[in-house]
Amino acid sequence: MKPPQLLDNTSKRIMITHVGVILVLLVNILFFTTSQASMIIQMLLIVAIWIHHKDDAHIRSLIKQKELLLHEDRSIFDRNVIVSEADLEGRITYVNKRFCDITGYAQEELIGRSHNILRPNNEPDEVYKELWNTIKSGETFHGIMRNIKKDGSCFWADSSITPIKIDGNTIGYKAIRFDVTDQVLAHQDLNSKERILHEQSTRFEFVINSSRDGFWDYNLETKEFYLNSGWKKRLGFNEEESITYIDYISLIPDEHRFEHHEAMHEILEQYDGKLEYVHFRIRYPLVTKRGERILIEDVGDAFFSPEHAPTRITGFHRDITEQERQNRIIESQNRAAAMGEMISNIAHQWRQPIAAINNTLNDVEIEIELEERESIAASEFTEIAGKLRGYTRYMSQTIDDFRRLSSNEKMRVEFFAHQVCDEAYEIVQSEYTKHAITFVCIELGEEHGILYGYKRELLQVFINILNNAKDILLERKVEHPSVKLSIKESAKEASFIFHDNAGGIPQEIMHKIFDPYFTTKHESVGTGIGLYMSKKIITQYFKGTLYVENDESGAKFTITIPREIL
Repeated sequence: MKPPQLLDNTSKRIMITHVGVILVLLVNILFFTTSQASMIIQMLLIVAIWIHHKDDAHIRSLIKQKELLLHEDRSIFDRNVIVSEADLEGRITYVNKRFCDITGYAQEELIGRSHNILRPNNEPDEVYKELWNTIKSGETFHGIMRNIKKDGSCFWADSSITPIKIDGNTIGYKAIRFDVTDQVLAHQDLNSKERILHEQSTRFEFVINSSRDGFWDYNLETKEFYLNSGWKKRLGFNEEESITYIDYISLIPDEHRFEHHEAMHEILEQYDGKLEYVHFRIRYPLVTKRGERILIEDVGDAFFSPEHAPTRITGFHRDITEQERQNRIIESQNRAAAMGEMISNIAHQWRQPIAAINNTLNDVEIEIELEERESIAASEFTEIAGKLRGYTRYMSQTIDDFRRLSSNEKMRVEFFAHQVCDEAYEIVQSEYTKHAITFVCIELGEEHGILYGYKRELLQVFINILNNAKDILLERKVEHPSVKLSIKESAKEASFIFHDNAGGIPQEIMHKIFDPYFTTKHESVGTGIGLYMSKKIITQYFKGTLYVENDESGAKFTITIPREIL
């Protein structure tokens, strides 16, 4: 293909020739031709030459346009396609500008050199053996190959290498390459991420299947439901079995199925259109395919689309059957321990009235014997009966208090803060008096409103803390033992601060005192479940807090509860 400038020069020469011929014919017609027929013929030749000139100019114009297009296409080709040619020995005979740009070599550095200049040192020989076998057999080799630049970095090229033939004989080879480095690196990165994701997924599945927890996922759009294989097996399904959300829901007992549906409905209604998901935590029983009844805690998230529609629900199932059984055992033991404490307190409270009744009866007997009386005056009998009735009424009230505290029925009632404090101290008063322990109750602030909640359970907590304070004061033989209870009330909550002067709780056990079964007492004195159950009562029944800290004189237990439990 000739360059456009060369074609322009040729076009000018042809035009000059055409004009010269026409001029010669015109001169010949005007001055030398006498025959009319010859003149006509020459005129026709002039017209034919002029028409040919016009056609030739038009054709040359079209050729020029095509040449310009071809030139532009070649320029685009050279900018984007890596082209090289080599002789039969693989020595480079031609490279285009794109080849030089991407490899970093100048043209003069490449001509005459072997193509191996681009070959990585660690590339397998089999690849190049296949390449040479293919092109020597007259076929085109195609493959994605890694090449080394002048600076030592590499690039990947989608290469097609084909023989160059003249008259059926191979005289060399032409290579057409496209730079696919970005695609290869992206593919490698994707493969790497897929491998990492697969490894993480495998580890995640192993961890989940190794525990008693289950993972589930429900796609609300495609209705696909997933349970990890370990949890499938726990629920009685085969690991390969395909199950649906309906299959899972069928494991919930009929009487709890609507509760579960209602709970999930409420969770989805919590979405306000701003969050990406809504977190949930619910409990419900399941009956496995083998008929085993278990209690699970379902913790997870509900996800939503940009249009605020729920798209999927994902969560973890935790089998809390054994945990709940242990909690019931602990609660039963706590109640038994509380009953033992109460019986001990009743015994202390009954000693005085029983002794008083006995003394009163002894006095009557002595008076009858010494004065040899056969009867007692009505007024004197009424006085004695009144005393005895008062003593028995006190004892009966003690029994009523004991019965209320040991009852399983939990009732929310209205009460004042100071009432619970007074009642708790009344129950332990005999022991405090016996051991000369000073008890002071003070109310701080001006708010003294009504509280609403589980008064009896709160009373149990107060008694437990007061008894613990008594035990530690006696154990450490404090010279002037005392317990102070401060009541702080506000418009929204009430706080109760129990403060003793026994020196405080050792720091090494401070974080353990609310653990189940932890105790520093002898097994004949306590079970270690008092503070554990006390905290459970405050946090679960009252939605409040119970924490402990030390100061210079002793331990401070602070209970804070809202005025009304929602």
